[in-house]
Amino acid sequence: MPANKKFLLQTRLGRTSKILAALLGGMTTSVLLHVVLALWIGKTYVVPISIVTFILLWIIFMVVVYWIGKPWKVWVVLLSIILLCTGMIFLAEL
Repeated sequence: MPANKKFLLQTRLGRTSKILAALLGGMTTSVLLHVVLALWIGKTYVVPISIVTFILLWIIFMVVVYWIGKPWKVWVVLLSIILLCTGMIFLAEL
């Protein structure tokens, strides 16, 4: 059964933006969340489980990207998480 046309993005830029947000944005947020956890909790606790949780978290971010309707909202959410994580990394290194 084909997808309903009214729920699909019509522009090529919107589709490309969502694909890039799912792949690159999801990966970046997953990596930064694990780095923050490793700095704040400790490397001995985070590193052994990070391989499995990284993949699961990346998949969750991919689902969230396609769950949110507009591509600009997706980028706002992902970039705010990235900025929050970089701020926490900066504070941990002080």
